[in-house]
Amino acid sequence: MRFVPVAHSPRRLPVSFLSSQHMDCIQKSPGKLQSLPTEDLTEEKMLRSRVDEQSSLICILKNRADEVFLRYQALQKINAEHEDQVARCQKELEEERNKSKILEKRFMDLAANNQAIIAFMEEYKNDNSRLKLENEKLQSENESLFSQRLHDSQVLVQKLEEEVKLLIEKYAHKRKEYRGCGQLQRCVENYRSISTVYKIMSFLLQTELKQQLQEAEEQRALNEIKMRERITNLMKEKDKFLCLSMERGKVIQVNKKKKQITHRKTEAQMGAMRAILRLFSTFRFAREVEAVNKDARVKSLQSALDQSVRKFEKLKEDFDAFKEHSDSLLTQERELNRKLRHITG
Repeated sequence: MRFVPVAHSPRRLPVSFLSSQHMDCIQKSPGKLQSLPTEDLTEEKMLRSRVDEQSSLICILKNRADEVFLRYQALQKINAEHEDQVARCQKELEEERNKSKILEKRFMDLAANNQAIIAFMEEYKNDNSRLKLENEKLQSENESLFSQRLHDSQVLVQKLEEEVKLLIEKYAHKRKEYRGCGQLQRCVENYRSISTVYKIMSFLLQTELKQQLQEAEEQRALNEIKMRERITNLMKEKDKFLCLSMERGKVIQVNKKKKQITHRKTEAQMGAMRAILRLFSTFRFAREVEAVNKDARVKSLQSALDQSVRKFEKLKEDFDAFKEHSDSLLTQERELNRKLRHITG
């Protein structure tokens, strides 16, 4: 059962307001009573008694309303607690239902497994009884079929045991005879000496083989170390040759550029020389005609020509020297490339 809350506070406000007004009127009434006539005083007393009754009634109703409101709050709190308890109970009920469903499912699985186990046990019992019957049948067949063979084998075993006993007795007799003659002792001593020599020889042979194996391992390790050092040196030499070849290539490229520049300069100077020679051949006749008046000019031109010839010869020598140097560098580069191919190949 759920209670609906009732708003009491809006009703209590006018009552408190009226009670305060009533108290004010009661406090002011003595002054008014003194100024009123007697009839009015009696009427005023009646009104005052009525107002007092109503105010007391209002106070009683207010107290009852407060009590009812407090009771309502307590009941509402209890109702909320009951609702929470009902929710918890419903949750527990759902959990119990789920548990019961799980248990029922497990029980059904167990029942099915139990039925399967019962069927398996029945089948096992039937198979066991059938196998017992077959075993009894086979035992009876074995007894009927192999009894004679078993008896024959037992007789043969007894004969063999008797022969073994006779052989043991003969061996003991012969051993006594050998002991009497002393041959057995000598054979044993010879065997011991031979086994001792064999052990010594095998030990020496094993020691020698171990030593040879150790020496071979050491030699192999030494050869491996030498090979690694040689490979390291070859790799370093290869790197060195590569760096040197790269530097030589750079130098050759620079020399080629210088050679081209020198060749261009030489061609320019040779062109200038040819132009001078052409100019000299052009003005040769004029110089012969004017040899007397222009002797000084001829000398200056001759000196200029000689100087140009010397410069040309010098440039030619420089060009030849540079060419020889370039050829030697190319030869060294080919040699380095050949060595690198030999190392890398």
